[in-house]
Amino acid sequence: MPLPRPLCTRVTREIESELERVFIEQQWTSSEGLRNIVLEWLALQRFPQIEFRETRAGRRAALRGGPEVWEVAGAAGPGRAMSAAVGQRFAGTRTEALEEALAYAKEYADRIDPIVAREQRLARL
Repeated sequence: MPLPRPLCTRVTREIESELERVFIEQQWTSSEGLRNIVLEWLALQRFPQIEFRETRAGRRAALRGGPEVWEVAGAAGPGRAMSAAVGQRFAGTRTEALEEALAYAKEYADRIDPIVAREQRLARL
C-alpha cells in the first residue's frame, strides 16, 4: 500500500486553536487528529444516522439517540446481518437505523470488531 499523501491547507487562528484543544483532549497528534476528523466526517456523510460519542472507553460510533454500533454488531453476530433477534433487542430503534449500524460495522470492522471482542470478553468475567 502506498504511503499516504500529505495535504496542506490554511486555517484561521481560531480554527487552529480549536483543533489544538480537541487534539489535546483526545490525546491525538496533529496528523492523527486531522485524519480522525476527516474519517468521522466522511462516515457521517455515508451513514447519516451515526454519531460519534465520547465514552469512558473512548470515542465511539453510535446511532443517533440509540445504542452504540458495537452493541448492534455484537447482537447480530459475525455475519452482521439484520435479524428478528436484533430487532427485538433494540425494539425502540427503527429497522433502517439498525441496518445502517450494521452496514457501518461491516465497513469499519477494523474499528468495531475489537470493541465487540473486548466487551464480550468483559461480559464473561
